[in-house]
Amino acid sequence: MKLVSQKMNNRFLIMRKHLITLLIIIFSSSLVAQNDTLFSDSIHNHDNLKWYKSKYIKQSIVPIGLAASSLTILAIPNLKVNLQNKLNWNNQANANYIDLGDDYVRYAPAVAAYILSDALSDYGFRSKHKFIDRSLILTAAYIASDFVVYNTKNIVKETRPDGAEKTSMPSQHTAMAFVAATFLDHELGHISPWISVGGYAAASYVGYARIARNAHFTSDVLMGAAVGILMTNATYWAYDGVMNLFPGKMTVSPIVDLQQKGVYVCYKF
Repeated sequence: MKLVSQKMNNRFLIMRKHLITLLIIIFSSSLVAQNDTLFSDSIHNHDNLKWYKSKYIKQSIVPIGLAASSLTILAIPNLKVNLQNKLNWNNQANANYIDLGDDYVRYAPAVAAYILSDALSDYGFRSKHKFIDRSLILTAAYIASDFVVYNTKNIVKETRPDGAEKTSMPSQHTAMAFVAATFLDHELGHISPWISVGGYAAASYVGYARIARNAHFTSDVLMGAAVGILMTNATYWAYDGVMNLFPGKMTVSPIVDLQQKGVYVCYKF
């Protein structure tokens, strides 16, 4: 009885940690969404659309669904381990391990966004933001995602499948890949849905590769994808909200030289 009770207590503690993770993600995006809503209201004097039709709700459905799926896997006894046993065919500890390139593919959608923006501009197709603006957005999205991932890892302290470290939940590689894919979707998805499909396919490949090499559980990858998508969406909400407050009056650009590094902000009165 004591053993059963201890197992139940351990499971409860694990679930509590993961629920805290989900709350961090939801709270971070909701905070930015609320601020951006205030920006929009000050300009448009109240949107007539109902709350459930807002872009914030629509763009949050998929990442919250992914996070919920991650927690569901953790809640079902032995499901996390059973999935791992079936999917880790490319264990990095084995002699026949194959490098699937996930360390590099996680950046591919972001690189593609810049290449395609230049290539398609010759044919009259434009990305959603100019070079400086989208570079700032991408940088901020990576920082926001890494902040959530790093702090969640420290809270949860879940051991990786290979037992190497207690930094399994969530997957940072997957989060970065989905930041890049969501960035590509925002910037060029309006030109063709297949551009977005390609970006998310690459990000999904990274998540699968992380499981296959026994670096992460499926639940880690799902949560990483949720973080990447949600933090990128939240960055766009915040950035566009600020720029809508000062249309044509604010200029933001990075400063990088031998003497200094920073951000240049100019506001025209």
